[in-house]
Amino acid sequence: MKLILFFIFFLLLSYKSFGHGTIIIADVEHDEGYIDVKIYTDKESFLNEELAAETVRKKATQGETIIPLNNLHEGNIAVVVYHDEDSDGKLKTGFFWRPKEGFAFSNNYMPKGPPKFKKALISLEHGVPITIKLNY
Repeated sequence: MKLILFFIFFLLLSYKSFGHGTIIIADVEHDEGYIDVKIYTDKESFLNEELAAETVRKKATQGETIIPLNNLHEGNIAVVVYHDEDSDGKLKTGFFWRPKEGFAFSNNYMPKGPPKFKKALISLEHGVPITIKLNY
């Protein structure tokens, strides 16, 4: 009986964690700072943080950081992620605006110039987590 209750509890917990929109940020080098996620639904708002369809800031966890989405559960989206290692709320950049902190775009997109919405576009399916790997 205890095994059955444990199994039911596990299923409910799994549904709560991955039942809606979920993004798994992989290859997080350390647990200092925060993981910032911005989600865009159209080309016009892309990279304008104030116009992001959803913004999530979560304490970084080494290895993987799981980002539950509250507003979006399905549809075409472009995701921008960065590891705010020093918790200052900004992505640190260097020469030619090259990021100095971990960053990533959906679709494993690595821009060779200004990022393009269409190249980062992916399909978010209800209940299917998306994994995005950070680049440092």
